[in-house]
Amino acid sequence: MRVLEFGSSLRSSEECGCGFSHDKTLEKVFIGEIEEALDKLEDLGFESPYAVFYDDITYRVAGKLIKERLNAIGVLVESPTFHEAEAKLAKARSAKTVLGVGGGTVIDVAKYIAYRLGSSFISVPTAPSHDGIVSPIVSLFMEGWRKSILARSPKIAIIDLSILREAPRELLISGYGDILAKIVSIKDWQLGRDELGEPYCKTVESLILESLTSLIGCLSRRSAEDCLERLVEALVKSGVSMMLVSSSRPASGSEHLISHYLDMHLEKRLRHGIQCAIGAIAMAEYHKMKNPGWWKDEIFQPESIRRYLSSIGAPTTLREAGIPLEVMRRAIVESWRIRPKRYTILHKFRPDYEEALTILRASRLI
Repeated sequence: MRVLEFGSSLRSSEECGCGFSHDKTLEKVFIGEIEEALDKLEDLGFESPYAVFYDDITYRVAGKLIKERLNAIGVLVESPTFHEAEAKLAKARSAKTVLGVGGGTVIDVAKYIAYRLGSSFISVPTAPSHDGIVSPIVSLFMEGWRKSILARSPKIAIIDLSILREAPRELLISGYGDILAKIVSIKDWQLGRDELGEPYCKTVESLILESLTSLIGCLSRRSAEDCLERLVEALVKSGVSMMLVSSSRPASGSEHLISHYLDMHLEKRLRHGIQCAIGAIAMAEYHKMKNPGWWKDEIFQPESIRRYLSSIGAPTTLREAGIPLEVMRRAIVESWRIRPKRYTILHKFRPDYEEALTILRASRLI
C-alpha cells in the first residue's frame, strides 16, 4: 500500500507568508486495497460507531464490504441535494466516524453530515471523477441551484485503484476535465490578485502546477487509463489546495461558473468535469484574447487543452457534447451572476452575445 502524507508535510501559513490559515485536516491518503486500510483505522484514532454512506451502485462496489467490516450504520444516498443530506442526518446522529463511499454526490452528502455532527470523516471514492475527494467544499443542489459551502476535509482518504479502474469511462474523462480546467481557474485567481488585491498562495499555485505538468506529461506518452494514478494524485492535490486556503478559489473560476450555468439550463446535465472542460476551452481562448498575463507555456494554450481532451475521448465541440449553442452563449454572457463576487475574466469584461459567439468560434467549439 502506498501512503501520501499530508498534514505535517505541508508548509505552514507562516512559512508560506500568504496569510491563509493552511488548514491541515487531511493527514494521509492510502492508495491500495480497502481492507488493508480499514485495519489501520483504530491505530489512527478513529472511533465507532461508524456510519457508511453509499448509493445503490457503490453499495455493491465497496459499501457492503465496509459496512460489514466495521459493523457500521448503513445510509443510502438517493439524490444530490441539501434536502437529502438533512433528511439522512438523523440516521447517522450517533456516529463518531462517517465514511462516504462513492462519487461526488455520496461523498458530498457524507462530508456535509460529518461536518454537521462534528464527526471524523473518511473519503472512499469509487471513481476518479472530480477533485472533491479530499476538499473541504460541499457542492449540492438547493431549489435547482448548485450551492457550495465550506465544510471540512476528510482526515484520511482510501483509494483503491482496482475499483477506480472499473468505473465508467465518462467518469474517468470527467476527472481529467476537472483537472485540466485548473489551467483557467488559476489565471482567474491571479486576475483577482492583481486587480483587486485578493490574497494569493504560492504554495497552492505550486501544487496545482505540479499536478498539471505531471498529468499532461503522462498524457503525452501514455493512455488515459495508464495515467490513472497521476490523475488520482492531481485530484487529491487540487482538493488539498482548497483545504489550504479554505476556499474553492484556486480550483474554480470562469470555467466552473459556465458548468454551474449548464447544470441549471441543460435538459440533461453532463458530468461535472466534462462541462468544466468545455468551459475551459472557451475561457482559455477568452483569456488569450483579453488577458496579457495569460500563460506563455505551449502546454497551457487552448489548442493544447483541446488536444489533451481529444486524446482521452472527451467532447471538444458543443455538438459532440450535446450542448445547444444558445445555452452556451447565455452561459458565457450570464454565468458571472452566479457568483458576482468571484472575480474572473467574465466579471472583468462581461461579454455580450455577439462576443460570446466570437469566443465559441475562436475556440472551435462550433
